[in-house]
Amino acid sequence: MSVIYIKNYSRKNKGRIYLIVFELIAIILLLTGAGRISQSKKTLIAQTSQSQPVVLGESTKVSITPTNSPLPSPIPTQITLPSPTLTITPTITPIQVLAKKTYSIAIIGDSMVDTMGERLEYLEKELKKQYPKNDFQLYNYGIGSETVEMGINRLDKEFKYQDRKYTSLTNLKPDILIVASFAYNPFFPYDRNKHWLLLASLIEKAKKISPQIYTLAEIAPLGKNFGKGPGGVNWSEDTAFTHAKRIIEQLENMVGLSSNLNVPLIDAFHLSQNGNSEFGKQQYVNSNDGIHPSVAGHEFMAEQIVKKLKFD
Repeated sequence: MSVIYIKNYSRKNKGRIYLIVFELIAIILLLTGAGRISQSKKTLIAQTSQSQPVVLGESTKVSITPTNSPLPSPIPTQITLPSPTLTITPTITPIQVLAKKTYSIAIIGDSMVDTMGERLEYLEKELKKQYPKNDFQLYNYGIGSETVEMGINRLDKEFKYQDRKYTSLTNLKPDILIVASFAYNPFFPYDRNKHWLLLASLIEKAKKISPQIYTLAEIAPLGKNFGKGPGGVNWSEDTAFTHAKRIIEQLENMVGLSSNLNVPLIDAFHLSQNGNSEFGKQQYVNSNDGIHPSVAGHEFMAEQIVKKLKFD
């Protein structure tokens, strides 16, 4: 601390002395305040030097520490959609109306035709399903156990069998005449070539009777089970198999002749075979005799007939 010695001055100088003292005190106070300010500046500079410098014009990385606080769940907004309206437009199948009101159809064959019904009921049902506005006169010229040769011989004869009594086919002259294969009654001794020749002759004669001729290859026979049943022939398996093979060969005669003679074929034969086998499906064969068509077999043949027929 500085000591200031003041001499004994006169009153004249006392005022000057007071002024000097006051100035000294002021100087001391200023120096003390400046020291404090300087110390504050040093502290501020030290703190600033410890922090990360920030340089303008350069990218600054900001570290954000994520919090584990869950985000608020959104409140679902219920939206009411209008109920869909389902409009069903019915498909209307047009009813087929043929050129003529009434058509006559005749089928000639053996027992495979005979069992189609006295009035060909299975065929009638299928025809009315397809052509409800038309009428059909149906004639069953089938006789059991007949060969193709017997069929030829009665073309121009009056027909009488069971409850059926018709004029001859040559007189009837139906709009449509269907010639069946007579395959289920082979000649004895068996002669496939004879069947071919006589069946060709029958088809050619039929062309002179009706303007529209079709041929029919009936359902395929069973194999070793052919003829088995309460009302069947019940042959041995070898005999049954041999007979079934002959029937198949004569059905194939009909298929070949239809192509050769350019006659439309109603082919129930191939469509009724059991998969890759040449023999027929059990469902189409009558379980009572193992030979003739069952109800399903007759309905199946009727469907094939109606699919094939063309009414001009």
